[in-house]
Amino acid sequence: MRIPEELQSEYEYLPGQHLPFQLELDSKKLRRTYSICSGPDEPLEIGVRVQSGGRFSEYAANVLAVGDEIDVMPPSGQFHLELDAKNAKDYVGFAAGSGITPILAMIKSVLVTEPKSRFILFYGNRKQSTTMFIEDLYALKNQYMERLQLNFVFSQEEQEFEPMAGRLDGDKVRELYKHFGAGLGATDCFVCGPDTMIKDVTEALIDLGMYE
Repeated sequence: MRIPEELQSEYEYLPGQHLPFQLELDSKKLRRTYSICSGPDEPLEIGVRVQSGGRFSEYAANVLAVGDEIDVMPPSGQFHLELDAKNAKDYVGFAAGSGITPILAMIKSVLVTEPKSRFILFYGNRKQSTTMFIEDLYALKNQYMERLQLNFVFSQEEQEFEPMAGRLDGDKVRELYKHFGAGLGATDCFVCGPDTMIKDVTEALIDLGMYE
């Protein structure tokens, strides 16, 4: 996404924030909000999961072309990450489906900006073939092998390690904590996905002392 030079300062963002979009279709204005997935020094990018019957997402995927213009408001949102190059933290992310989009921006930003920090991701989907940004995540893993830990949870595929099978909900988080929680106390946890998933996972993290 290319932002006019005179507006660059207005579109500076924190990892985790989103962009409101507006376009006109059939004489009706459509407004949607999409999370930013880009990291430091990357072009501003968003993640759009195409939904069947979703007028905005289908238009974005099938009609929008290079050179087209669209109305975009400045970045906003309280779900974001504050970075400091001096930090030496363990960040933990729980994402389901397209909820990976803002967390991907966080992962990229932590790995680039905080060389002493690491990021541990638990990412739930139905199956590997429908997992958003899976290639991007593996590319980051190859680049930051010691500082990025990827844990995929699939609800419709068998897994060799049983805890990685099923839905990423509160019960699953409690189960995963038994295997991966050693040494992790109250830390920086970020949860993004459907509303029920966010509520359920957050409650589990509070119970486990990982979220304040």
